[in-house]
Amino acid sequence: MANLFVLNLAGTVAPVAADKNANRLIAAAAAALAPACGDVPSAPEPIDVDARRAALFGEVTAGSMTMDAAVAALKALDAEVAAASKAAKADPPVLLLAGEPATAAEVKRAFRGADDGTSVVVASLDGERTGTITMFRV
Repeated sequence: MANLFVLNLAGTVAPVAADKNANRLIAAAAAALAPACGDVPSAPEPIDVDARRAALFGEVTAGSMTMDAAVAALKALDAEVAAASKAAKADPPVLLLAGEPATAAEVKRAFRGADDGTSVVVASLDGERTGTITMFRV
């Protein structure tokens, strides 16, 4: 037995897309619900670690910062770089699921163990457009 996922958008009568592959349908839903300008958040600016370390060194040599404060600032910079690296590896949210930003994997997980005909309401990241993904067992 296979699953068939069907996408309906608010304001349309006929289904917009149908696919056996949940990942492809979720990607189609994200694309169909995104506005013309795009909901995709821009990539964060990379942290210029060398420039910030050089600036700290300059402050220490100029006497405007103590060595202990510089060491604390370097540790904070290392923590900021680690957090940015971890955030860059995380899957970005693609849709709203129950009003909360959700990754494609979280939307797919909503169907795990669900019955035939289960529907999940999704929305664009700005919440302006909504749709329904329904899973049928065929």
